[in-house]
Amino acid sequence: MAEDKKCEHPSCKCRAREGSDYCSAYCEGVGSTPDIQCGCGHPECSAGTKL
Repeated sequence: MAEDKKCEHPSCKCRAREGSDYCSAYCEGVGSTPDIQCGCGHPECSAGTKL
């Protein structure tokens, strides 16, 4: 069964990768440090869309 949870990075709007708490290496690297805008590069964050 696929997981359907939000990335743990506070500023990210993406879904976490299967088997991870984060959507990308970027988010995993910054962890729980909040940013004004997420820099993961995924369309969900780049477009400013909500979950």
